[in-house]
Amino acid sequence: MIKLYSWPQSSGTRIAWALEELGLPYEYVALDAKKGEHRSAEYLKLNPHGKVPALVDDGEHLFESGAILLHLGARYGVEKNLWPPAKSQARADALSWTVWAMAEFGPYLLQYLYHGLDTPVSFKPADRSKAAADYSRSQLDRLLAALDARLEGREYVLGAFSLADVAAASWLAFGTAFGVSLEHYPRVAAWLKRCIERPAFKRAR
Repeated sequence: MIKLYSWPQSSGTRIAWALEELGLPYEYVALDAKKGEHRSAEYLKLNPHGKVPALVDDGEHLFESGAILLHLGARYGVEKNLWPPAKSQARADALSWTVWAMAEFGPYLLQYLYHGLDTPVSFKPADRSKAAADYSRSQLDRLLAALDARLEGREYVLGAFSLADVAAASWLAFGTAFGVSLEHYPRVAAWLKRCIERPAFKRAR
């Protein structure tokens, strides 16, 4: 049995989404942050950084949502048509876009939320940096333009829906909920709508 350690409205939600898409049975272990359960000695054996998510799968344990997505894709996704087979350009694309979502897209989106918008997750006004906001928005625009170009002639990042879409759309669903605009990126907006209308996304939420 797969165990997912997480809490609501966290990066663990994208893993729940992936598991729902894959149709895998799993146990959702909700950690109580207020009680410090993510800092317990037992949990730190699974995620030494004391964050969510963590995943236990057949005795193997992983942390970092990007690493977990790659694991799920390689182990279960090919059979479920949610991850391309090895030794193909499609697999190379899936790896590249998934890591891109975690290494570039998500971090710049978060920095823009922290410094550039007035949201529940933003820094206090006195702690915000206009320079950081402007730079993060410029980088986010660069990344959205690249994604928009990728989606020309495609409904999803790889053509058909895959876990690579989960990686990127989970960030953008979070960002747009707090006011990130997609006005200049119509293909991205349409793609995100298709992604978040999927039943598995709704179950994961």
